Amino acid sequence: MLNLARKKLQGRKTIAVMSAKGGVGKSVVSSLLAIALSREYNTLLIDLDIHTMALPKLFGYEGSLHEVRKEGIVPFTINEKLKLLTLGGVVRNKTVILPGRNQEKVMESLLGTGAINEELVIFDLPPGLGDEILVLEKVTDFLPVVVTNPSELSVKVVKYLLDYLAELGKDPLLVANMSYIKCGSQIIRPFGNLSLHGMGRKQPQIIELPMDETLNEFIGKIHEYKGELLDGINKLSIMINERMHQT
Repeated sequence: MLNLARKKLQGRKTIAVMSAKGGVGKSVVSSLLAIALSREYNTLLIDLDIHTMALPKLFGYEGSLHEVRKEGIVPFTINEKLKLLTLGGVVRNKTVILPGRNQEKVMESLLGTGAINEELVIFDLPPGLGDEILVLEKVTDFLPVVVTNPSELSVKVVKYLLDYLAELGKDPLLVANMSYIKCGSQIIRPFGNLSLHGMGRKQPQIIELPMDETLNEFIGKIHEYKGELLDGINKLSIMINERMHQT
């Protein structure tokens, strides 16, 4: 399956959205980023967070099953240029608890049997420094997008992830999610002014995203979201485009 996954991803642009810990809004960022980049590229968003499988919930496909054809598992269609492939579309609402080695096999199988035809593939990885990153490293040369928030705990643990990526020779982009709240003309920073500069062995480019209390209204229809996060997401997509055009 590993060789098949490698062959299916060969020649495609790939991005991996990841986080050092849970609860930082990684899946929301990967969803909105995929929507933004699909304006320019035919895009496939692959949910490799096999523990929570949040993406089907965000896009309104919770409980739905992928169709299986001769070419493999057929992704869900979000719009003309964006598709979604997820383990949730295989196991439906069942809880999946797997030991480490089996997690790798599930990831390899999803990549190897999925119908992957898009120019750009975005992976939503589980939080933490697990084997999932190593599996992905074996099959594609991905651009990492690391999502954190500016809390003291998150800043401490994200440094380990950035150092780990540096050891792999990766140059990530860093998204500081939930950094501030807009209150009229004021900017309030609920986590304080904790700096994300000087993180890791090489300072990553940083994008700050605000908190948006309207976000919950778009669970199940995240592709209809038009709120405050989009300015930062669009800046992030521009940075990614610049990186991809350099390679």
